[in-house]
Amino acid sequence: MSPPPAPAPTADRSPTIDERVEAEMTRLLYRAAGFGLFSNFVLALVLVAATFAVHPRALQVGWFSAILAVTIARAALQVAYRRADPSLAALGRWRAAFQAGVVLAGLTWGAAGWLYFATEEFLPRMLLVITLTGLNAGAARSLAAVPLSYRLYVLTSLAPLLVRFVTLDEPGSWTLAAVTFTFALFLLNTARFHHTDLQRLWRLIFENEGLVATMTDAKERAEAASRSKSDFLATMSHEIRTPMNGIMGMLQVLEHSPLDTDQRAQVGIAAGSAETLLRLLNDILDFSKIESGKLEFESASFALPGAVTEVASLLRARAAEKRLELQLVLDPALPAYIVGDAVRLKQVLLNLTGNAIKFTARGRVVITVATVRRDAEVAALRFGVRDTGIGIDPATQARLFQVFSQGDSSTTRRFGGTGLGLAISQRLVNRMGGHIAVDSVAGAGAEFFFELTFPLGTPPAHLTRSPFAPPPASLEGRVLVAEDDRVNQRVIELLLGKLGLRCVIVADGAMAVEAVPLEHWDAVLMDCQMPGMDDFLAKPVRQDELRVCLEKWLAK
Repeated sequence: MSPPPAPAPTADRSPTIDERVEAEMTRLLYRAAGFGLFSNFVLALVLVAATFAVHPRALQVGWFSAILAVTIARAALQVAYRRADPSLAALGRWRAAFQAGVVLAGLTWGAAGWLYFATEEFLPRMLLVITLTGLNAGAARSLAAVPLSYRLYVLTSLAPLLVRFVTLDEPGSWTLAAVTFTFALFLLNTARFHHTDLQRLWRLIFENEGLVATMTDAKERAEAASRSKSDFLATMSHEIRTPMNGIMGMLQVLEHSPLDTDQRAQVGIAAGSAETLLRLLNDILDFSKIESGKLEFESASFALPGAVTEVASLLRARAAEKRLELQLVLDPALPAYIVGDAVRLKQVLLNLTGNAIKFTARGRVVITVATVRRDAEVAALRFGVRDTGIGIDPATQARLFQVFSQGDSSTTRRFGGTGLGLAISQRLVNRMGGHIAVDSVAGAGAEFFFELTFPLGTPPAHLTRSPFAPPPASLEGRVLVAEDDRVNQRVIELLLGKLGLRCVIVADGAMAVEAVPLEHWDAVLMDCQMPGMDDFLAKPVRQDELRVCLEKWLAK
């Protein structure tokens, strides 16, 4: 017993998959009916023409008029359906109308099976049998979408011919009846299988549509969450960097003030803690940019030995605090200039070397750069950082580059850190076309190394003064500063004063724009979102970076 039909969907309820499948089956009836109507009419014309001399003219005209009327009615139903483009809720009525047309067509052909068989000539009988069985075989596919339609068609079109065979008083008539009955069962079973396949196909289609819609919605929500996270991190970066600028700025001012030994040590501790906090902040922001695909890479010519030497110089004091020897080993065959992102390369080397210093209690840390391959256009370089520290066991090596991962919980307690440094370094190296690997034995130190290929570069057109050269005694000029935070106003005033510059501070960018044409200014410092910026300094501002930046522009 077939289940009752599902209730029609209402305006406040979306159709179920079963309802959508059944609706699609009804639409298939109409889509497949066009050729069936045409073939029905052509076969009727052939049957009448081939048997016109055998049967009475009245029978021929009457039956052909009936089949013509049914064909026209069904064709009109097709046209009406296409024009109406009915909704899912209305398809039940259109299915019933289609089945009524099928019954009429079946009855008309059934009448032909009864009436046209009333002759003793072989050819008209054979033509009739072939026509009726062929029509039912063809309809098995076009009407299988709704099995009831096909069952009605088989019953109405073949039953009269089957009755003829049973009642025919000729040898072999029962055999014909059995063959016809078996053929009908075969067609009904074929239509049932085809209907099942169609149901499965459309169910898969609609289920996949649901999955795609779900995945699309999840993707949009994930993208929205990612945008919200990026906006949140950008906002938090600004909010955190503003007080950090005040803290580090004041510490820099204090470092250059007359202090006794204890005070200088206290300022050093505070400055070191502030630097650590800033590194953590930068790690989190860098990782967020990498994960969102928003981290940009430059492609510019830079001095390779100078960049690596700068890394060693920046970390030499930290190594000296732990009484470690920091060595730099550069291959004499290194190219003088390569094309790439010097900042990102130095960031990786700073991370790896900083880790090596942190996890080494005694001995040395060695930074190496060697040439692997070189031709007229590119050079493949191997970068390595080797230490004599605690080493890394195989189990820990397997999770080294995971986010927020360190050797174990005791490592975090002993040495601190977020575990982001190696994850960031790995992703940066991947983006530059390489892969970081580690070679280590627990208790016997470790070496982190990677290989990158760079195009060969040329010296920049204008070389600026080396950041390691002694700074001049003071700068000269008037600087207009737009800064809305009172603490940062005082910090930038003190930093610029230490450099020998006079400054005027206004509260926002609009006031700065108004003040620019009124007086002569040697430089203007304002928020990075203001138009017409020529250079960029990230907060917290360091005095040495501020000096280098201002020297470049004040000298013009």
